[in-house]
Amino acid sequence: MTIERLREIVEAYGASPARWPEAERPAAEAMLAASAQARGLAEDAARFDALLDMAPVEAPSAALTERLMAARPRAAAPLVRPAPDLRPKAERGFFGGLVEAVWPYGSPAFPAGALAAALVMGVALGSTSGISVLDTRSSVAVTDTEAGEGLIALAMANQAWPEEWMQ
Repeated sequence: MTIERLREIVEAYGASPARWPEAERPAAEAMLAASAQARGLAEDAARFDALLDMAPVEAPSAALTERLMAARPRAAAPLVRPAPDLRPKAERGFFGGLVEAVWPYGSPAFPAGALAAALVMGVALGSTSGISVLDTRSSVAVTDTEAGEGLIALAMANQAWPEEWMQ
């Protein structure tokens, strides 16, 4: 037991050895008996404990208890209620089990449809937008591949490109 550890115990649990952790209590009491500095720490803590004991303690009102109980965190209701599944779990197979592990909220048709629509829109817009960037120094059109790489580099904050693109 060190004086610093005794200080931590006294500051955390107070001056009464009955409140101290059982595993460290005998060593802390031995330190109190052997060290004047340790006794000073305990006396300071005892004075502070006496100050805390003088403070009036009132029982919480019923209204406060009611407000606290109303404000406590509760389990959130699921966003989508799962549809009742009449098939036994064994019939689902590997793919069905995988789909349920990813989307346990009922039928995966809606999220799968939304994903497919986003994919189709992305491919359609990407293939029809002929992005071309003109090189202002030579008045030659830059190819779609070079423009795409440059735009990606800008989006990714690549530090190698800004000198070319800032001119």
